[in-house]
Formats: sequence, structure tokens, C-alpha cells
Amino acid sequence: MDINTLLFASVAARGGFILIFLIASVKSEARIAFRLWTISIFGSATGILLFYGDPHYPYYLAGRGWLIYTIIGLSLSCMWAGGHAFFGYRVNKAIFAVIGFVPGLVYGGARTGGMLPDTVLLLTIATLVVAMAVVSHPFLSRRGRRFLPSQLLVGVSLATYSAALFTSFVLVAVRLFVSGVAPDPQASDISLALFIDQLMSVLIYVGLVAMSLEHVQMRMKQLATIDPLTGLANRRGVQEQTAAVIDACRRARRPMAVLIADLDHFKSINDQYGHDCGDMVLQEFGNRLSSHSRRGQDVTGRWGGEEFLAVLSDMTLAEAVSFADRLCLRVAQEPFDLGDQKITVTVSIGVASIDCHASSLDKAVRAADEALYEAKRNGRNRAHSAEPIVAPAFAQAM
Repeated sequence: MDINTLLFASVAARGGFILIFLIASVKSEARIAFRLWTISIFGSATGILLFYGDPHYPYYLAGRGWLIYTIIGLSLSCMWAGGHAFFGYRVNKAIFAVIGFVPGLVYGGARTGGMLPDTVLLLTIATLVVAMAVVSHPFLSRRGRRFLPSQLLVGVSLATYSAALFTSFVLVAVRLFVSGVAPDPQASDISLALFIDQLMSVLIYVGLVAMSLEHVQMRMKQLATIDPLTGLANRRGVQEQTAAVIDACRRARRPMAVLIADLDHFKSINDQYGHDCGDMVLQEFGNRLSSHSRRGQDVTGRWGGEEFLAVLSDMTLAEAVSFADRLCLRVAQEPFDLGDQKITVTVSIGVASIDCHASSLDKAVRAADEALYEAKRNGRNRAHSAEPIVAPAFAQAM
């Protein structure tokens, strides 16, 4: 396949992705990211045409080289900024400018300054290697969020592209400084470069589309299993998470307990302070319940209305009641901040043990619910157990 055919195929492939990304930039949740990626692809296609279509390749005149490498640099900076926008990171304008303009400035400045063309080429390739490595970083980094498998494809493809550029840098340096022979680009070298470019670019753009689809699926699952007000699991989310916890406790023969917490006089809070303040109370209680629980071990969620539920793994009934007592005390002693005022809130809690051989939480939840109403009847602001708490044998002997 000749160079012109490969060049046409590379640009045409980018043209197809531009159409896809233009649609996504209007319809997708990640509109800003796709707009930046569309600009990136357009810049990449333009840069490739100018790069290999110039008769002076790869030793361009200063102005022409500045233009080509600036277009390529801006294409990379838009890819980097799109990744940051997609994942919700802040886009650092200084880094954006460095990635976008340094390759062109290095080439144009070095060429104008009278440096040898081969040395100018080496310096420019070095800046592109670093730029590509920086661009790959947001796609390879977790930074406290869920990692999408498809972003690994994008990150690895960008890193591979950077490695290919580094290989070119080494080969040019060896030919120039070790062999003493100036690099003479052959048709086979250009064809290989175009092939690598086309392969990596297709993998990158397919990966970006797959990332968007994965993100939508993840958002749909979150909407189905996460309470939007508190950020805790909703009833369905609690049931899904609890199945795995019960199974683990069954295998390890560890005790489990469930508690249901209900905010006392919550209707009065809504009536007196308004529903916005009521929402703030729910959010704050959700935060306190979550921080009071053991991360990665317990399951917490909003069960409905002003009711919250927690599944406590590796806890006996007595330990769970003690846990609930401490939660009641913490809620009552620390007023809830509603912005311009603070109010005292109390909570009633029902606690029940979980039969690890049961297939669901239903029986334990019903028992905890009955215990909750008993706590309400006994004056609120307290925890109540669904079953008598049996002291350990050694304690009874004492």
C-alpha cells in the first residue's frame, strides 16, 4: 500500500470519527469532553496532512514547521483537556498551553536560531514524547473514582504512541550521533509511521466512545441504586450490596445485625423549618450514619422517607445495640447545622440479628422495624433490640 493511500485512509478514518463525536458533543452528557475531542481529531487530521504532505518533510521551514507542530500540539492538549472534562477534573490552563504551543515553539525557535535540522527534529520529537505521556495520564489514573475498563484502552494506546515516538527519537539519535549518518526518511519508514498512527488513533477514538457508553451505563445503575439526596444506597442498592455481605458472613460463620433508624418528629421539622431544611437534615444524618459505620464492611442506605438502614457485618446483637446507642448519642449531642441556625435532632433505632442462612433481609428487617416502633413507644431517642440480649457465659458466671 503506497503512502498516499495510507495517508488518505488515516485522514478518512478521522473524518468518520469527527462525525460521530460531533453528534456526541450535542447529545452526550459529556458534551464538553466530546467537543474538545472533536477539535483534537480535526487538528490531528489537519496535522497529519500537513506533516506528510510537505515536500520538505521532515525538515520544514521554520514558519511551516511552527504551524504543523502547533496544530499537532493543540490536538494533544484538546485530547488531554477532554479527558479532564470527562472525569470532572479541573483543566489547568498553563498545562493546556504548554502541551499545545511548546512543540511548535521548539521547532520554530530552534530552526530560526540556526540549529542543525536533525538536532531541531530530535528536540521536537522529545517534546512530543513528553506531551503524549502527559496526555495519557488522566486515562491511566484512578484518582479516587471508579475506573472504566475502556479508559485503559485509551491510556495504553496513548502511552504506546508516546513509546513509538521515543523509539523514533532513539533511532534518529543513533543514526546521527553514533553512525554519523543523517537520517534519510525512506518510504518504508513513512508507511510504518502512518500505519502505527492509524492503528493507535482508531484504538484511542474507539476507546473514547466506549468510555462514554460505560459511563452512561454506570450512571443508569447509580440512578437505580443510589439515593440522589443523601448519596447513600437506596432500598434496591442496599438489597444488592447486602446479598454479598450475607454470603461472606455465612461462609466465615460470622454474626450479623441490621438496624433501622427513624428521625424523630421529622414531619414537625419540615413544617417548622421547610422542606429544604428537612432535606439538609436527611443529608446530615446520612453523613453521620455513614461515618459512624465501617467503610467497606457495613452497608448503609436510605430505606425510604426519613428511615435509614444499616447492615452490620461481624457484629453480635449486643454489639449492634451498643453501636446504635452511640449513634443515638452522637446525633442528639451534635446539633444539625441548617445554615443560619442549628437544631437538635434525635433518632429512634430498632436492632435485630440476621440469620445468615436466610436468602434475604426481609425477616430481620421486619424484626428491626417492630423494635423501632417499640423504641418510639418508649419515648424515642433510643435504641431497642428485637430480641433479648443474652450475656456471654463467662459474664453470667460472674
